Amino acid sequence: MIFHSNQYEVVQVGPGWSTLYPTMDFETYSEAGYYWDEDTPRTLQKGKTGIEIAGAAAYAEHPSTEIICLKYDLVDGAGERVWLPSTPPPTPLFDHIANGGIIESHNSIFEYFIWLYVAHRRMGWPHLPYQQQVDTMAKCYSHSLPGKLEKAIIAINSPVLKDSKGTNLIRKCSIPRKPTKKLPYKRLRPRHDPETFNEFYDYCGIDIKSEEELSKQVPDLLPQERKLWLIDQAINTRGVYIDQESLRNCIGIVEQATKKYTEELQDLTGGAVRTADETAKIKNWLHVRGTPLPDMQAETIKDVLDAGTIRGADKRVLEIRAMLGARSVKKLYAIKYRLSSDGRIRGLFQFAGADRTGRWAGRGPQPQNLPSGGPEVRKCPVCSEVHWSGLAVCPSYNQVLPPVKPEDILDWGIKSVETVLKDMSTGSLDQVEALWGNPIAAVSGCLRGLFTAAQGHDLICSDYNSIEAMALAELAGEEWRQEVFRSHGKIYEMSASKISGIPFEEILNYKKRTKKHHPLRKRLGKVAELASGYGGSIGAWKVFGADKYMTDQEITANVKKWRAESPSIVKYWYATGDAAINAVQNPGSVFTERGISWGMKSDILYCKLLSGRLLTYHKPRLTRGQTPYGREIWDLSYMGWNSDYKKGPIGWLRIRTYGAKLVENITQATCRDILGYSAMANLESHGYPLVLHVHDEPVAEVRQGWGSIKEFEGLMCVLSDWCIDWPVKATDGWRGLRFRKG
Repeated sequence: MIFHSNQYEVVQVGPGWSTLYPTMDFETYSEAGYYWDEDTPRTLQKGKTGIEIAGAAAYAEHPSTEIICLKYDLVDGAGERVWLPSTPPPTPLFDHIANGGIIESHNSIFEYFIWLYVAHRRMGWPHLPYQQQVDTMAKCYSHSLPGKLEKAIIAINSPVLKDSKGTNLIRKCSIPRKPTKKLPYKRLRPRHDPETFNEFYDYCGIDIKSEEELSKQVPDLLPQERKLWLIDQAINTRGVYIDQESLRNCIGIVEQATKKYTEELQDLTGGAVRTADETAKIKNWLHVRGTPLPDMQAETIKDVLDAGTIRGADKRVLEIRAMLGARSVKKLYAIKYRLSSDGRIRGLFQFAGADRTGRWAGRGPQPQNLPSGGPEVRKCPVCSEVHWSGLAVCPSYNQVLPPVKPEDILDWGIKSVETVLKDMSTGSLDQVEALWGNPIAAVSGCLRGLFTAAQGHDLICSDYNSIEAMALAELAGEEWRQEVFRSHGKIYEMSASKISGIPFEEILNYKKRTKKHHPLRKRLGKVAELASGYGGSIGAWKVFGADKYMTDQEITANVKKWRAESPSIVKYWYATGDAAINAVQNPGSVFTERGISWGMKSDILYCKLLSGRLLTYHKPRLTRGQTPYGREIWDLSYMGWNSDYKKGPIGWLRIRTYGAKLVENITQATCRDILGYSAMANLESHGYPLVLHVHDEPVAEVRQGWGSIKEFEGLMCVLSDWCIDWPVKATDGWRGLRFRKG
C-alpha cells in the first residue's frame, strides 16, 4: 500500500504530519433523486438535493449522470489542469494512477463512484482503486473538524474560501431545470451559456485549492487509521443486499395507511389539517378545542396518550399524528432511492463521523439507529406461532385466545419479522391492520430484516458483551467491576444487587425459578449502568425510563448509591478533568491519568488513547465557574461543530465539557478502537467480508456453509497489545438471511 512518497510535500501539523498529495475534483450533471412534474423537476424528498437522496453510488450509476469537468493538480509544477468532455483524455492523470500514485479528494467515495461508473465503465478510462485514494473529509472528521468542505475551511480560518456562488452555479449546471422562454432547455449545457460554465470550471478550481489548504493544515491519518479507513471503504463500496420485494410490500402498506389515515385526519378536523406533517395546525386545532399541548414532539404526544386524559376526536388526531409522524418508516424511501442496480445499497457509513470519538456515523437510512422492535407479540397458545398480542382469535385455527398476561409477552425477534413480512406480501392494509393493529409500527419493526444476504449467502453477526461498561471498568480500575467481567459478566444483575441490597444470588435464582430476568435487572441495574457511567443524574436516568418505576427522590437516592459503589469511576471523572485542565494551563507539558495522556500544541488539546489514537479539542479555554454548592472550579470549553439544534445554535461554536464527559469520549473512542483494530481488521483478513457494523456488532456476508459463529466470535476477541488482557467477550452470535437484533 502506497501511503507516502518523497515527491510530495510533507509538513508538520500538530502532533503529526500532513502530505500535499495530487488532488482532483469532479463536477457532474445528474437527474438522480429527481422526477419530472410536467416540465418542472422535483426532488424525490423535499429539502434534499439529488446526491443527498440517491447517495454517491446510485447517483453515479444513474443513466443521466455525466461528467461536466474534472480539475486535477499532480503537484508536479504544472499547476491545475482541467479536462472537459470536448478535450483529449487526461493522460498525465492516467499515468500517475498507473504508477500507483495517490490521488486526494474531499469525500473521495464520490470521486471513486463517478470514476467507476461513468469514467471507467462508460468512457473506458483505466480503473482507479480506492486503495490509491486519500480523503480529506475523513481527515477532517478524525481531527474533530466538520466534514463539509465549506464548513471545514471556516473552522481552520483558511484564506481560501469555497466560492459562495457555487450553490447557484450547481443549480444552473448540475441539476435538471424548468425550461424558460430565454433558455427553453431541461438541461443547461455549455453551448447554451458558455459564460456560466466557464465560471463553473473556475468554481471547481476553488474546490481544489480548498482541499489543498485542508491537506496542509489537517494531519494525515495515522497508519493504523489509514488501514481502518481502507476497510471502511471496502464496506462502503461492497454494500449490503436488500430484500427488494419486501421493501416494495412495506412501502405499499405505508402508502395505503398514509392515504387512509390522512383522509380520516381531514374529516376529523373539518379540513383544518390536511396532512399529519402540519404539526402547527394540529397544535392550534387542539388548542381551540381545549387541549393545549406545549409542543408536538413525539415524546409529548406519547405522554399525553399514555396518560389517558383525552378522548374522542382529540385523541384520535394525536394517534394519527403519532402513527404517520414516525420517522423510522421514512427509511424505506432512503433505502429505495439509494439502491444500486445489483440490489445492494452502498455508502452507509461515514468514517469518524461521530463527534470527537472517531466512531462511525450512519448515512442514508442510518443503519446504526434502526428500530429494535415492533408491535407487542406473544407465542400463540393455540398454534404456537408468534402473533400480535392484541389478537382475540388465533388467525391459523380461528379459536378464541385467552387474555394476555405480562409474562406472555415476548421480545421482538426474527420470527416476528418473518411473520409480518409474509402478511405484508398480501398487499392488503385491512389484513395487516387486523393481524398487527398499527401497520406503521409493524413496518417499522421489519426495517432491520430488509437488510439481507445475497442469494446463496448468509449473514453472520455477533456483538461485544457490555463493552462500554467493561471498558470503563478497565480504564477507571474499578476492581469489582473488572472481576464481574472476568467471571460471569452479569453487570446489570450485580449493579441492581449493589444498589438495592438484594443479594446477587437471589437475583440470579429468580431467573432459574421463573425463566425470566428479575424485574430489577432492567428497571434498576440496566438503567443505572446506561445512565450513570459518565456522571448522569436524575435527567439521564429518566432518559432510560427510570421515571416509570421510581419517584425523583428514589432516582436521586439510587444515583448516590451507584456512585458510592463505584468510587474509582467517580475519582476517574475528576482526575481526567484535572489532567485536561492542567494540560491547557501548561502548554508543552503532558499530563497522564491511568495511561491516557493530555497535552497542548498549536492551540489544540490532544488526548492520546491507549491505542495511540488522538482525540482533538480545538481552541480550549478555561473560565472560572461555580458548582451548585458554591465551590469555585475551572470550566473547560473548546470549539466544535454543533449539529444538534437541541444543544444550541448550529455551527462552529464553543462547547463546554467536563471530566465525566471527557471520560465518555475516551471510553466510547476506546470501544471504537477495539471494534476497528480487532474485530473489523481480523474478520476482513480472515475472509469474513463485512457489510454492516452497528456500534459493537460487525456483520459479515459469507457463502452458505462457510465459516462459523464460533470462529467469527473468536476473531473478534483477538486483541491489540494495549488491551490484550481485557475481558472482551463476543456473545449472542447468529447466522441467517436477515439482519436482526441479537
